[in-house]
Amino acid sequence: MPLLSIIIPVFNHPKELAIMLDSILASTFQNWELLAIDDGSEQETYTLLEQYVKRDERIHFIKRNKYPKGAQTCRNMGIERAQGKYLIFFDSDDHITPYCLQQRIEGIKERPDLDFMVFPSGSYTETEHFTKTGPYLFGYPIYKNDLKAFIHRTLPFTVWTNIYRTEILKQKKLSWDTNLLSFQDSDYNIQSLLHGLHYDYAIAMPDYGYRTSNNTDSISKKIVSAAHKQSHIYFLNKQYNEIQRVYGKKYNKALYLCALYIYTFVMSKGIDISFANQIAEIVSNHDKIRGILLKTKIRISQLLSIILPPKLARQLPMPIFLLRKWWIEHNILKRIKKTKTWNIDKNSNKYETTFNHNCNI
Repeated sequence: MPLLSIIIPVFNHPKELAIMLDSILASTFQNWELLAIDDGSEQETYTLLEQYVKRDERIHFIKRNKYPKGAQTCRNMGIERAQGKYLIFFDSDDHITPYCLQQRIEGIKERPDLDFMVFPSGSYTETEHFTKTGPYLFGYPIYKNDLKAFIHRTLPFTVWTNIYRTEILKQKKLSWDTNLLSFQDSDYNIQSLLHGLHYDYAIAMPDYGYRTSNNTDSISKKIVSAAHKQSHIYFLNKQYNEIQRVYGKKYNKALYLCALYIYTFVMSKGIDISFANQIAEIVSNHDKIRGILLKTKIRISQLLSIILPPKLARQLPMPIFLLRKWWIEHNILKRIKKTKTWNIDKNSNKYETTFNHNCNI
């Protein structure tokens, strides 16, 4: 039986997938199974996965046989099939360091009191990992209240920074919400915290590279579609309902900031009044005063859009929110350096140098 189960949803991009699989095969820790759940890729990706399965029996190629289509369904299938004592979710287009799996297993073994453990990450650009990437750094203890940070769309960690005990995910029935087209990671992390999972941050070297290059399809390019807008409405309403159910009005300000984030950054062309009003209505139903405030900002934006570009018209009525967001993003690296997890070579912004990727198997 493998000690570790690695779950990776797959949808095309065979070149990037091969780099991730090669980095896992190069790990110093080898007692794992890899569940690559395909979401309907084209033949080139199928062929690649079949080659890797023949190369290593620990790699399992599983085709999604449930609906709806999406990475969440794939991850849920992975949880059901996972045999390892520990579990990790990875993305198919990123990269891990050779010591990643080893240090995560050793870390959580030393903490039997934890349900999952968070490890620091950096960014990845084809051949190198970097730690000076501002908003793209995750897994560092820089916030006083992680749940509050998640609610207002500041991410302390992601799912791929974590290693979980498989038993607790199955026991708590922590599944991925298949109704969401975006914000899935945030939702899963929020659900983990609302279910009372115990966690802590590791004092360790960054071990995961989040790909920041633009050679793969990014969900951020799709979040303005009609389907995604409805997903955002569902997400916001869900957060209000579930967080207020557990904490009452304690996080109303953070939830309002989440609403402002969705309103300000999802609409890239013009001002979608129908979408804006749906957001305002959700806020009003749960927090009447702030709902009135948001409706006022929307009305001001409508009036300003007559003489100003739409983006500027949206942003002018909320300078404090935008300044706050800018300040947080531009001080992430500074705050990380103050934590005891920052043990990188001070003379370099790299924590892992070039790797050789042999995709011809």
